[in-house]
Amino acid sequence: MLRAMLCLLLSTINTACGPDRSTAPALADQGANEQLRALAFTVDVNARKRTISIAPPTALAANPSLFQLATDRPNLSLLAGDVVRMLASNVRTSAAGAFAPGRIRVTFDVAIENKLPGIRLVTPTWPVAPASGVILFPIDYVVTLAPGGVSGSGGNSVTVEQPRFGAVTPSTDFDGTGAPGSGAPYNFFTESPCAQTASKDCFRWKAYDPSIAPRSVSSRRTIGFDIDPSVAQFRARMIVAADLAPSEIAARRTTVPANLAP
Repeated sequence: MLRAMLCLLLSTINTACGPDRSTAPALADQGANEQLRALAFTVDVNARKRTISIAPPTALAANPSLFQLATDRPNLSLLAGDVVRMLASNVRTSAAGAFAPGRIRVTFDVAIENKLPGIRLVTPTWPVAPASGVILFPIDYVVTLAPGGVSGSGGNSVTVEQPRFGAVTPSTDFDGTGAPGSGAPYNFFTESPCAQTASKDCFRWKAYDPSIAPRSVSSRRTIGFDIDPSVAQFRARMIVAADLAPSEIAARRTTVPANLAP
């Protein structure tokens, strides 16, 4: 934990904990690029068995702001498994056509755990949040081949993405703050406005608590996806966006060592 905290401090000052992310990542024309995927939680859902598994991002937290720095660079707030954990439960499936014509809605509850001592999770400053609170949004989603269909070395099951076999889209359960119209597609990474039709740069979103206390879990929120009846399993990659702020007690006790001061 001490090493992780040191990396979080250093990442606000230099590139000691990973590649320089002082500029906002751009989205590729075909969807989220690899840099964003590396910062996303991978959520695998089996709609037939009503099971779910979540893998943390492959990258460390992207330049979180334990301390405010007097710079012009954006404050990157995309958090990874060293800072937060996504807790999912209660997978539910609807009858076909219950919410969207010819489609099945899969919903589940998600809470966000703050793993850090002495640090609160608060509204992100980059990307600019559409509302107050810790923000969760899916950057891509794809049909997958059910485990057991493909085996790797040693007989381990390998999940294979099958983007051409059926459709998966975020449902209106990504309803932002819960207010009418909230949660509509929002452009997190570029200045172009979202069109009324689907855009590769715009994502539905869910707002969580305005502040998640140190080593605590947020309230649970329901999110969902609409799938074709042929889809048995799908994968979604989701970003957790929040700034890191010292708690009131930690702020009074914490000082930056001279060798780490900006």
